[in-house]
Amino acid sequence: GSGSFDDRYYLVHANAIVYSTGKVLWIPPLPMKVNCNNDHVLPSTDKNDPQGCNIKIGSWTYDGFHLNLTAYDDEEYLELSDLTKNSPYVVTSQKGDAVTTKYYPCCKEPYMSMNYRFDVQRAFAIQDGEKVFNKSPEDLEKLFEQYQTTFTGNK
Repeated sequence: GSGSFDDRYYLVHANAIVYSTGKVLWIPPLPMKVNCNNDHVLPSTDKNDPQGCNIKIGSWTYDGFHLNLTAYDDEEYLELSDLTKNSPYVVTSQKGDAVTTKYYPCCKEPYMSMNYRFDVQRAFAIQDGEKVFNKSPEDLEKLFEQYQTTFTGNK
């Protein structure tokens, strides 16, 4: 349907970078929404509680012999250096080992996926037209400094 992933995929033209090693880097310019849930069984009473999130990417039709997913530069973390300081949420930690390979009883082929797991927390809220910070300016600056390098968090 209109606005679906398929529609956006077919309407967008994107280039790929092909390296002399045969490695191909293709970054489709598609927006992605991420659902985050907290670990509580009951809904959280504090909107500032950390929220566990994940983005899982993989193919349900191509096996690992046809689509070999690998981490770019062997970095199995989200690259956060472009995260805006104006976002109401900040990434407070992330787990590595995003690339997974699964074998099913029916098939000899591997199926690969990338599951990026991370925690976010509210940095600020807007109340009466003004930002009310939930994290200190020092904590926010420290997080944004960590985003400039491989960031695994502070858990």
